[in-house]
Amino acid sequence: MQPDTSQYPLLEDVSEVLRGESAVAKRDVRLPAELDAQLRTLSASLELEFLGEVGSLVYPDRVLVGMRDVRWFLRASGTSADAKLVGRARREADGEVTIFLSLEPVVAGSLPGTEEVTEEPIPVCRATLQFAHIYKPAPWPQQQQMLAPRSENLQNGKQLYASMGGHAERVPESLQVVSWARMNELGRIQGGITQPRQLTRLLPASRIQVAPAALEGALHLVKWLWYAFSGEGSREMTISELVWYRMPRRDERLLGEARLCGASVGLATFDAHVLGQDGIPVLELRGVGMASLPTEDPTPPPRLAWQSFVKSLTPR
Repeated sequence: MQPDTSQYPLLEDVSEVLRGESAVAKRDVRLPAELDAQLRTLSASLELEFLGEVGSLVYPDRVLVGMRDVRWFLRASGTSADAKLVGRARREADGEVTIFLSLEPVVAGSLPGTEEVTEEPIPVCRATLQFAHIYKPAPWPQQQQMLAPRSENLQNGKQLYASMGGHAERVPESLQVVSWARMNELGRIQGGITQPRQLTRLLPASRIQVAPAALEGALHLVKWLWYAFSGEGSREMTISELVWYRMPRRDERLLGEARLCGASVGLATFDAHVLGQDGIPVLELRGVGMASLPTEDPTPPPRLAWQSFVKSLTPR
């Protein structure tokens, strides 16, 4: 019996399900039209949401509580329009599923409505997902909550997105989830995270796997923090561990924080977490590995460019 795919908004074609053992599902490489009229490729958070939905086919009666050893080999580019993202899930142990995400170029088949793979699959991402019947207890008591600043001057998220903020390409409005951000101290950034209406409509709270708005916001803060230091954009390479303690409530405002843990030439690692309005963690990311994306401009941007960016993060 095929699963009810309405419970998995990002799955377009479920070709195999063996409950408790394995699953195979596909989707288009581009963002749904509801999220981006330009149909850009999936962001890292939505790639992981797709992985979560594939894994849930194996354990439909459990919740996703963690991921480990997340590694990207390739970020699907805009040249891959005629391709499918294919997730293959395989049970490793009770509650653990390893998923391989690949890019498969396709062409229309000889029969109407069919497709044929034209090349060998290209590895995109690999991760081990952990499922359980209930979420783990949060590690911090409620008293240690981080209170968002009240200054209206910190509502600078739109300006940061407009100035690119070190991203390789402009983020679709539906994924502009950071409402404000500021540098608190050397190597630490804090920001407010909201859930855009378009994202909530496509991925309602009852169906999300990885809290994509929270995850997207944490990754944006990481990128902005690295940009403040290096003046370069960056892309995700690895995440050692992700832990979810609950899913955020509808319209809940979240508070994200990222810290720089170490850096070398063109590479950096970060830890990040996202707190709910009650001050209790929703999500933790450990060992986020980022690689710099040098600007395509043959003339490097002046140092003042990213110094001004830091100033815009910390208005006086």
